[in-house]
Amino acid sequence: MKRVLICVLAVMLAAGSVITPAFAYDPSDWAVSAVEGAMRLSIISEEYSQKPYQDPISRGDFINVAVNLYATITAENVSTHSKNPFLDTNDPFPNMAYYAGLVSGDGEGHFFPTGTLTRQEMCKIITSLLDAAGVLGPYFPSENVFEGMPDAGDIAPWAQNHVAFMLDNNLMAGDYETGAFRPNDNVTREEAAIIAYRCFIAYGRDFDGQIQTALRQTRDSKGNTIQTLIKTITLSSGATVALANADDPNAPDINQTLASNQGGSGSAGYAPSGTPLQVPDENGLYRLKTYSETLASGEAAEKEARVFGDGGKYTSAEEADAHMTEVTVKVWKLDDSGNPYASTLTFRINSVLKDDVIAIFDEIYNSPVKAPLKDVTAYGWRNAMSSGTYSDHNYGTAIDLNYNENYCIYPSGAVVGTFYDPASSVYSFPEDGIVVQTFAKYGWLWGGNAWVSGTVDHMHFTYLGK
Repeated sequence: MKRVLICVLAVMLAAGSVITPAFAYDPSDWAVSAVEGAMRLSIISEEYSQKPYQDPISRGDFINVAVNLYATITAENVSTHSKNPFLDTNDPFPNMAYYAGLVSGDGEGHFFPTGTLTRQEMCKIITSLLDAAGVLGPYFPSENVFEGMPDAGDIAPWAQNHVAFMLDNNLMAGDYETGAFRPNDNVTREEAAIIAYRCFIAYGRDFDGQIQTALRQTRDSKGNTIQTLIKTITLSSGATVALANADDPNAPDINQTLASNQGGSGSAGYAPSGTPLQVPDENGLYRLKTYSETLASGEAAEKEARVFGDGGKYTSAEEADAHMTEVTVKVWKLDDSGNPYASTLTFRINSVLKDDVIAIFDEIYNSPVKAPLKDVTAYGWRNAMSSGTYSDHNYGTAIDLNYNENYCIYPSGAVVGTFYDPASSVYSFPEDGIVVQTFAKYGWLWGGNAWVSGTVDHMHFTYLGK
């Protein structure tokens, strides 16, 4: 069975006419539309055309494309970490890709930025990217996915599911004439641009405006240089706003927002960990920040520096255990008649955040609202996700509360928990309620609004942002 891609390039053409960029080198005729689409979406830049499109793409150049695709699909900014995971490159994009869960290197600190990339290796990176972006649900390869593919036996066992996903979802195909997939062939520059564009068409969302990309350099609390890839969009009004706010015509100009953040207002002292406390607005409410906001402002990098210091994220249960401490906090629970009574919850949390967590729960407990908290999940070492990254629970920086009544919904439609209904259940957390607001005051993000990837997790409170 021969696999052919269906109506991918026509989607871009239907969007209307665009100004055709001038290429130093020209892509193949069949690739022009997709390359222009990737350039218009700022997934690749005009500098991309400074090398022949038919040449093999280097791993360094491909990961630049991949990180830009990830940032555009999620509408989140992406930052480097102060600890470079690679010995053979200081380029910010492999650093970003590593901490976003897109790549892992060879396990010995090497990324090989000048090396080439095979088609099956690209499949693994792309599926890791889409998984990390939160747009994938459970996937099971179709039964005959490799039928009629003469070189199916050349696909490495580790790559089979990744290749199958790309085929099943019409992101790649076998050769039109022979059906061969050519898993060990090098990826060309035009192929990389085309696949990135197809991924956006399949998993991104429409934007009405001109997307722009910039690298912003800041420093964390220890003086380490942090580089952040910032995605903005210029609206018809002329305002340039964060890509996450593309649908909000009243969104503040990103330049004004960043200037305000750098001005230093918005903090009412510090938590024991050193995290700035938020100042409430005129209604006494704290702003519920998104993860992309904390990346753009440098806050996310500062938080990681507080938790991990000069070290990287924990990679084993033994390493993580050494950084955890047990806390017992006061809470309200309800008896069978619905009356509140004093109780406690005990769990393990990152030792850096111990005093912060106690202060948060003390404020919730001492509130006249007496919001009931009946169950908690905090630190627990879990297997790596399919993207190769770990949950923030592995680092002791995330807390789930009242999970049954504050369900999590993934973009795939998968659900954890039973419902979310603050209007009828005292166990569900309204965004202006004491639980969500107190965590926000102390700099924690709430899964109910933290991400633009489509996942909504009402039970989840996270210090680092994921």
